[in-house]
Amino acid sequence: MSEDIVDRIAREASQAWPRFEDSSLEVVLRIVRAFHFINQGLVQGQLEYDISPPECGVLIELRLSGPPYKLTPTQLYNRLLISSGGITGRIDRLEKRGLLCRSPDPEDRRSILVELTESGQDLIQAAGETHFRIMERLTEGLTAKERGCLAGLLRKLLVEIEASCGR
Repeated sequence: MSEDIVDRIAREASQAWPRFEDSSLEVVLRIVRAFHFINQGLVQGQLEYDISPPECGVLIELRLSGPPYKLTPTQLYNRLLISSGGITGRIDRLEKRGLLCRSPDPEDRRSILVELTESGQDLIQAAGETHFRIMERLTEGLTAKERGCLAGLLRKLLVEIEASCGR
């Protein structure tokens, strides 16, 4: 297996800080570097559909909620882990583009529902398919078994990180 930039950094870090075990550094740096390239690929896919990553997140969450593709703004910002103010701007922009609409919540007069329009459903369906193709291309260097193993290890790591951060 060939050496990557993280190998060099870990080697130099172990000389500079010999008391620390370098495998944690290697894991974190590889995740960060992988995120950089993954994010670049996904953002390029979103630009193809003229949607920003934050807007794409809203559309994806509505699509993932299942028919009739409606959520309250509170549900959206909780699912996206953002502030209520952050979700309002995203909803406004997507509504102006005709990708979603607001309607009163029949079960709670104080609330509204945000719903994907037909145009929004079409756009996120196409963008989602593009995302999956990009993710497949980015992970094609791993076998299906290796992807499953890595996904399991990352799940374990993330569960522990989220628990320690109170998420």
